Amino acid sequence: MIKRTQTKFHKLFLILGLFISSVSFAQYIHPIELLIAMDQRYKDAPCKSYSFSQKNTLYRNDSVIGTSVWHEAVEFPDKFVIMIGNKEDGNRVLFRNDSSLRYKENKLVATRIDSSTLILLMGGMYYRDVNDAIRRLNEAKYELQILTEQVWENRPTFVIGAKPGDLTSNQVWIDKETFKVMRIIQRMNARDIMDMRFEKHQKMCKGYVETQVSFRRNGKLEQVEEYYDIKETKGFPEGL
Repeated sequence: MIKRTQTKFHKLFLILGLFISSVSFAQYIHPIELLIAMDQRYKDAPCKSYSFSQKNTLYRNDSVIGTSVWHEAVEFPDKFVIMIGNKEDGNRVLFRNDSSLRYKENKLVATRIDSSTLILLMGGMYYRDVNDAIRRLNEAKYELQILTEQVWENRPTFVIGAKPGDLTSNQVWIDKETFKVMRIIQRMNARDIMDMRFEKHQKMCKGYVETQVSFRRNGKLEQVEEYYDIKETKGFPEGL
């Protein structure tokens, strides 16, 4: 199994070497070529660190069952904190260095390994070496041999990881013109598939930041997140 994985990964980097000097073409024929082009366009372009507040609307059977407000901060490539409810309560989830840590009343109650593909695709990849970003997507089980062109919300879109009609494989949908991530589908476990749709963006720094995202679990709307009071910061909150 290890040998097979190493062979597959070696082939990916052979392909990377072939494409690294040819990304000026308007048409991309391989996911790695597209990822290199994205890296070249947005390298260090998104705000490296920013904070925002988030209104959550929770759904069950297409009906609203609750709302909440969180406060969050990010520093690319790998720091992200969600402060649940009032900041002073000390309830938060911290993503840092490929791990997630959950705190209740400022006391650590759970930890787990979590490299967070979401943070990577939302901007962390542009503060990493492109080889590292590709490696991480490969390890997260995105099929980096498949690139298709589809239409999403009346926009031409590249899809990495899935062919048309496949809505169960890990995949990322990228706007063909702007290279904004528009949709991520990811298998969470043996039963659940999460469909994340990035419905609104605003320009910020030299890139984009999302302002509305919806989450569908196994085809059912579960949560809508609206981001506001978005501010560039000079770093990650102290003490986290």
